[in-house]
Amino acid sequence: MWQHLKRDLHWEVFEDLEQLESKLEQLLEELTPEVVAALAGYDFILDALSVAKLL
Repeated sequence: MWQHLKRDLHWEVFEDLEQLESKLEQLLEELTPEVVAALAGYDFILDALSVAKLL
């Protein structure tokens, strides 16, 4: 997930931490369930969620 977010941040320079946080919030809000599933949908994660009855 972090590598996905860094792609949009790697050449930006922020005046302060608040600007960085705002940009991160924006990028996180733009994530769709499909993108999250593609980035984090590894079998071991899905198995763990299934065992925990969270999936």
